[in-house]
Amino acid sequence: MPRGKLCIFSDGNTGDAGRHNAAQCALILLSVPPMPFSVLLSAVASSLLLPPVSPLLLCLAGWLWRRRAPRAGAALALLGVASLLVLSTRIGALCLIAPLEHQYPPLTSVGDAQAIVILGSGRIDQAPEYGGLDDATPIGMKQLQYGAALHRQSGLPILVTGGSPDGSPQSEAELMARVLQRDFGVPVRWQERHADTTADNATLSAAMLKAEGIERVIVVTDSIHMPRAMRAFARTGLQARAAATLFLVPARARVTDYLPGASHLQMASYALREWIGQAWYRLRTAVSP
Repeated sequence: MPRGKLCIFSDGNTGDAGRHNAAQCALILLSVPPMPFSVLLSAVASSLLLPPVSPLLLCLAGWLWRRRAPRAGAALALLGVASLLVLSTRIGALCLIAPLEHQYPPLTSVGDAQAIVILGSGRIDQAPEYGGLDDATPIGMKQLQYGAALHRQSGLPILVTGGSPDGSPQSEAELMARVLQRDFGVPVRWQERHADTTADNATLSAAMLKAEGIERVIVVTDSIHMPRAMRAFARTGLQARAAATLFLVPARARVTDYLPGASHLQMASYALREWIGQAWYRLRTAVSP
């Protein structure tokens, strides 16, 4: 997914540095690369359906109905506030995450797999600490770390998959291959550079691997995304084994898990996005099996 940039203006910074900062922020705001319409539509829909926007829309609907239907309006507003508070707690987020995580436990053996497929997970644009090159996101880095560990354990070749859904000049597959070599000293055999969605990841990767006579793979992605990824790979005819990483559900809850926080809302939003994605995949399968 595209990652935004943060512009910071310092109070009293009215000299050349201030003008340079303003010009840099203006350049960032104006230099938005084009993206496929389907990807843009998906991003807009996600923004409207997921928190914090969806609870706020419920509150707005309640306020608009306050005179025409006072009770219904109050109920909508209360539902919006309550859902925002619950989803802002870690325990609320974990209730959404746990059913996704538990579908695929940690991998215990690579078995007879022939290759490792690592899915893309967005990018950090123009990381200054790496000379302005794009870098992997924290989730993406965990996937690359685990994929590298599986490669060292098994010696299996790696395919990285990810296009440029945000319109960036470099595909996610290219930056993933660079990060694997830079940080882990692990080579990549194949780069699938055109996938914009999880379904694309599976379909395009399967085409590349089947051309090499490969039918059995290990799929590496985070535990929340794994159910949707495995459903997509099952439709390709490949024999896929899940190698999930980044498990978030703890063995026991803590008192602080009931306190609201912005990071918990982000977790809940990510989990809800996967639930919506699974529902969309099921609908597509039912309509066009």
